[in-house]
Amino acid sequence: MSCFLFSLRFTAPVHFGLSDAAMSLYASEETFRADTLFSALCHTALHAEGEAGVTRLCEAVQRGELTLSDAMPYCGDTFYLPKPFIHAPSSEELPAKQRKTMKKLRWLPMHAFERFSVSVHGGAAFVPETAEGFGVHEDYTKAAVTDGEDANPYQVGVFRFFEDCGLWFMLCCPEEDGPYYETLLRLLGMSGIGGKTSAGYGSFEIEDVIFLDEPFDDQTEWLHDALAQENSSYLLLTTALPETEDLEAVLEGAYYQLTRRGGFIQSETYAAEPQKKDTQYFLAAGSVLKRKFSGGLFNVGESGKHPVYRYSAPVLLGVSL
Repeated sequence: MSCFLFSLRFTAPVHFGLSDAAMSLYASEETFRADTLFSALCHTALHAEGEAGVTRLCEAVQRGELTLSDAMPYCGDTFYLPKPFIHAPSSEELPAKQRKTMKKLRWLPMHAFERFSVSVHGGAAFVPETAEGFGVHEDYTKAAVTDGEDANPYQVGVFRFFEDCGLWFMLCCPEEDGPYYETLLRLLGMSGIGGKTSAGYGSFEIEDVIFLDEPFDDQTEWLHDALAQENSSYLLLTTALPETEDLEAVLEGAYYQLTRRGGFIQSETYAAEPQKKDTQYFLAAGSVLKRKFSGGLFNVGESGKHPVYRYSAPVLLGVSL
């Protein structure tokens, strides 16, 4: 399998609903997860190719020929990784201000990951770089209009990326399939990803496609090596969950957090009324595992006219943590 790095430049604000919030419309996260991307690709394939397109994507995952990471931020030429959920002891004590910064830190510049790893093993304390963020959160007032009734205003929370910032993710597949997925992504960019796409949110352009089998700088070389590395620890880049029979072994010795995955089924043929997907709790990207797992697809809609799958096949990096 080959891996491709896609960097996305958003041409409109985005709304990525908070998965743990009951009122997710009112706020937006900065990134989207792999299951959201897979669902969006399936909808795009359905409109472009019919049911055969959806079947192609699902079968590729089930054969182990399609894996996706979560989306992660970039700014300028710097790609960021999720900060691992692991305590980093050090012989040095950080000042109070830097400790607070470290506690709030969600993302590590890829070029700083080795310094973080050294601090985990008791080396010099990791001093986080000062960053102003990747964009700004904004609120918009919209109006729901029903025939014969007054307009009902409501708030939508969005995130707007700074001009030189956006999101990147990895897609791994047989090399010859890369152009097919790139075409789907370009189609998806026109319609948008996330919530409220009918209002124009979530549209993007592909800024760059990097073939990671041919690394050309420090970041792509590090990523290429980490993807192939067999190590004592693995950094999870995909919000995912092992199969039940693998769960206990995967969690042994792991550092992890859980995140709720739910939502509604977006299908006109599944049922006459809107239906919720089954709720699951996945391992969050940034979890540090001692064992690999393959994951796959979970059927999270068993009462309708067709299966509804939630994506859960991980991208893992071999790291020293």
